[in-house]
Amino acid sequence: MIAKRYVQSLVDLLDTPSLDNASELFNLISSAFDDAKFLQIMNSNDIAVDLKTTLILEMVKSVKSQEINNFIKLLGENGRLSLIPAIAKELMKEIASIKRVYNGRIYAVSPMDQASIDTIATDLGKKMGATISLEYLKSDTDGVRVEVDGLNIEIDFSKSRLNAQIVEHILKAI
Repeated sequence: MIAKRYVQSLVDLLDTPSLDNASELFNLISSAFDDAKFLQIMNSNDIAVDLKTTLILEMVKSVKSQEINNFIKLLGENGRLSLIPAIAKELMKEIASIKRVYNGRIYAVSPMDQASIDTIATDLGKKMGATISLEYLKSDTDGVRVEVDGLNIEIDFSKSRLNAQIVEHILKAI
């Protein structure tokens, strides 16, 4: 929730190309949080916040962006440097929302050819007014399920549910 507020301030401050660059930058910094030694430094109470902020500022020094530098200083002053991975994720989501480009997954028992996956993505994208790309993942369910992140879409077709609905419809007709 807090990360969303910081991301919103970045969205208000930067234009779209700058947001893309900021997203790449925050993803790079976020990957540093995967390193155990870096994480130990950032979580240490023995190291001053100013030094932690300086460390991160050195990571982004080559970008030469006063807005990003001020943003990182603000995070440091408020003790929120640990939010950088969450900010990176939220920024990616916000950019996807602005550009209306979303990623999703399609789950099925049997493998699907790329043409079918692309057709489903294109048709779903037309319905939602967005560009959607889907990735196939093998599943143990007896049907097909499509999930699209950012749009909160989940479409599920299962044999057992279809059979139950057919039986229910026949019983109502009788």
